[in-house]
Amino acid sequence: MTAKKLNILLVEASAGDARHTLAKLEQSGYRVEHKRVESASAMQAALKDKNWDVVLCSYDPPGFGGLEALKLMHSAKIDLPFLFLSHDLREENIIHAMHSGADDYIFKGSLDRLAPAIEHNLREARIRREHRHAQLALQENQARLHAFIANLPGMAFLLLLDAHDAMSFPYVSEGSQALLGLNAPDLEQNPQLFLNLLHPDDRASYDLSMRTSAKNLSFWNWEGRISMPPVGETKWINLRCSPHKLANGNVQWEGIMSNITQSKQAEIEIKISQEQLRELSSHIQDVREQERLNIAREVHDDLGSTLTAIKLDIAWLGGRLNTQNPDLAAKAKVIEVLVDKCAAAASNISRSLRPSVLDSFGIIAAIEIEAEEFQRRTGIPCTINHANDGTAPDQDTAMDPDTSIALFRIFQEALNNVIKHAQASQVTVDIYNHADGVELIVSDNGRGLTEADRSKPRSFGLRGIRERVAHFGGDVRISSTPGHGTTVAVHIPRTPAHPATRSMLS
Repeated sequence: MTAKKLNILLVEASAGDARHTLAKLEQSGYRVEHKRVESASAMQAALKDKNWDVVLCSYDPPGFGGLEALKLMHSAKIDLPFLFLSHDLREENIIHAMHSGADDYIFKGSLDRLAPAIEHNLREARIRREHRHAQLALQENQARLHAFIANLPGMAFLLLLDAHDAMSFPYVSEGSQALLGLNAPDLEQNPQLFLNLLHPDDRASYDLSMRTSAKNLSFWNWEGRISMPPVGETKWINLRCSPHKLANGNVQWEGIMSNITQSKQAEIEIKISQEQLRELSSHIQDVREQERLNIAREVHDDLGSTLTAIKLDIAWLGGRLNTQNPDLAAKAKVIEVLVDKCAAAASNISRSLRPSVLDSFGIIAAIEIEAEEFQRRTGIPCTINHANDGTAPDQDTAMDPDTSIALFRIFQEALNNVIKHAQASQVTVDIYNHADGVELIVSDNGRGLTEADRSKPRSFGLRGIRERVAHFGGDVRISSTPGHGTTVAVHIPRTPAHPATRSMLS
């Protein structure tokens, strides 16, 4: 390990004590460069001649040293760690030396504490130097800071809240005129001018956020509207500031207030567009479901009945050809089998488009039948559990048709994801009927989802589930760990909620 270099000014009349001190430092891992002085003039010259790391000064008479040497360094206005070394351990001497400005007092008879004391005081000296440099830099930057604050696109401020909940502005920058239409001196003298600008609908949130910040001493970030005189023009502002408690118990914030009207209006317009897109998506889903319902009815009623009539006619024709022309009778039998297959296919198409059991017997029965069909097609066991918490009405009778079909399509999509991606050997479906809504949970023991799977740009299955649930004001929780399966939990409220984003513009 490389020895640490240490430049020492040693004020010591005893050559033996000096050798002992230097030897101890070398044993402690220092590479020492030193100069030993024995007089005031020699010390003055040494202080001017070189940059020293530390001054080690003997406190033992006779000879130059002690408090005289300490005063000499102070008079030269040099800030160096100054440590006394002495054979005298009388408490009154130690106290007097420390009160006079020495950084430490070390017993010469045991110098084990010398190296740690030097390290400590070197750190303290470095901190003092850095502090002085910071103070100089701060003074130099104050003028720049003032100019910067004056040209901010907003208003810098100090806000004070006293023990009686009275608010005041100890400082307001010149930006208050452009932002609030108020002169800084007027606002400092009368803080009520700012409160008078707050939009009535946003005053409560302003008060709550301020008192929460004051109570918890947490960062205060508030957005709200102000009504600008004289015509009441609405402007959005953002207030961001940090609190601290003063010695008298008052809370003071330092922060900045800025105009965010353009960005806020853009944000609101984006939310409105998103809501419109969601409504359009929901409308498309509704139209699609209605088309499926119409097609399913046509397939079931028209095509089904036609195929049944054809089968009866072929059976009648086959019965008459059986004795007269056995070959034609056999052909009629083949055609009858084909008609049966067409009827079965028509029934499957009708069921996939709109399961009649959903309208006739409700969501539970529809899910159970769909699960049985899934298990038959894939060979993957699918267990259904459903329960009522005792406070909810009957699940099927309490759910409107739109919610029922949405829940059924979500279930179909979840099973479709299992088939495509999960590689599972078991699926469990839980349906809970609560007073406030219905919860559907589909779990598998497959390979799970990675972050890449979740963020695929064309991952429409999960996105479709989220959009369907959002339309009804519900929530979706998708939890998955690679190698440990996936769980899709959906909660749809009994009374659908549709957010009214447009009201934010007022």
